Amino acid sequence: MQATRETIATLNLDDLHQAYRGTGSAPYRPELMLGIALVELLRGDTSPARWHQDADTREQCRLLGQGISPSRTAWYDFRDRSGKFIEQVHQSMVDKAIKQRLIEPEECALDGTFTAAAASRHKIYNLKQINRRLNRLKRTIRQLDRPDQAASKKPLEAVPKWIAPTPGGRAEQLDRFSQAKRRMLENIDENRKKHCRYRRDEARMVSSPADIDAVIGRDKHKVLRPLYNTQLMTDCSSDLIVAFGVWAQAGDHGTLAPMIEKTQRITGDRLRTVHADSGYCSILDLKDCEALNIDLYAPVQDNTNQPGRKSRSGASQTPSCDFAFDESTRELTCPGGHAMKLVREVQSPRADGRRVGELRYEQSVDHCGVCPLADRCLGVNAKRRTVSRQSDQAMLEAQKRKMDSPAGKRSGRLRGQVVERRFGDGKKHRGQDAQNGRGLARVQAEVGLLVVAQNTLTLWLLVNRTKTKPI
Repeated sequence: MQATRETIATLNLDDLHQAYRGTGSAPYRPELMLGIALVELLRGDTSPARWHQDADTREQCRLLGQGISPSRTAWYDFRDRSGKFIEQVHQSMVDKAIKQRLIEPEECALDGTFTAAAASRHKIYNLKQINRRLNRLKRTIRQLDRPDQAASKKPLEAVPKWIAPTPGGRAEQLDRFSQAKRRMLENIDENRKKHCRYRRDEARMVSSPADIDAVIGRDKHKVLRPLYNTQLMTDCSSDLIVAFGVWAQAGDHGTLAPMIEKTQRITGDRLRTVHADSGYCSILDLKDCEALNIDLYAPVQDNTNQPGRKSRSGASQTPSCDFAFDESTRELTCPGGHAMKLVREVQSPRADGRRVGELRYEQSVDHCGVCPLADRCLGVNAKRRTVSRQSDQAMLEAQKRKMDSPAGKRSGRLRGQVVERRFGDGKKHRGQDAQNGRGLARVQAEVGLLVVAQNTLTLWLLVNRTKTKPI
């Protein structure tokens, strides 16, 4: 409680008060509500309903809130409004830490984690199932809620148990399934525009009517469910979270550059080095970091242990990494010692819509026909070997050498010690393993409140550690 009170007293809360300005009766002092919410989050209580209860019953909340007793609705409204001010509160925290020289965020660690959306993993549907349920809902509403529109001669159908028992509940279900259908049609349209390599089977594309913004994917326990992807950029020297973001996507691709740019805005372009895992290390990521003047420490994903195409011998084909490449001449030599012909250079699409250059080589049939390595190198019915190599493959190879250096090995240890602790603390002690609100906007607000709560404690510990440090 002391950490929360002392930290809030020093922050810029203009956006917090602005979120409550306008028509209507005078609100409770929002800074007092913020203090109660942060204390509750530090205890692991993420539900506004619980905040409402504890504001009246817990002595700590009563002292921090100076006796205020907001209604349950007021607490849910506070959670929803927090999206308008939580970024400024977080910015004010980081500014304070930099001004007091508690942190110097030149070196940060980035990672992401999945959190379960506030929607059942048992109620996800494809387009066919959504249409079927929509039609059944409409028939039931016509029979029970609009009998004048129903066909008088048709007998009443038995109402399935999944349909709400009240007119208001049925109307809400109809709205949610209608929204889910619109979102599904949008996703299918986007899917059809993608390169064939990245298109998904439309019959297997599913959505959750309870939270249409959530992505359907597998969590850390390999359970298929509605998810959100939370990204944290944490200062390596202090454990202070300097930037956060939430994405409705099942992977980390495309999040590195936005998180770096956001961190630079928050810290005043102080960031110089980022530590991350292999999910953030592609040629496009390396190019983004080069353009942003960021030194990225992230391992290159190792695909050598993945089974390749079958060769004539029945084993996996000789991998492309066994072919020697000359960077100066762009010449590729096969394991048999023969130069391969560069057929063409193309722009290969990626899942996020961007493209990377790709060199495509092929070997002469004459060489492959007499090569003693052919049984292991050629495909089952192939007469010649073809190899594709990214135009900027040298960037990945340089990154591999970088990560094999002492600095690269230190990076792997450092990342696990910094950002993984923030996720571990959030999921084990602060209720971050599942979201309470539905929709991307509410989830962003919830994550922002949790980050501010964690930073409140971290910042207070940093201040007091500085005070007690011997001269």
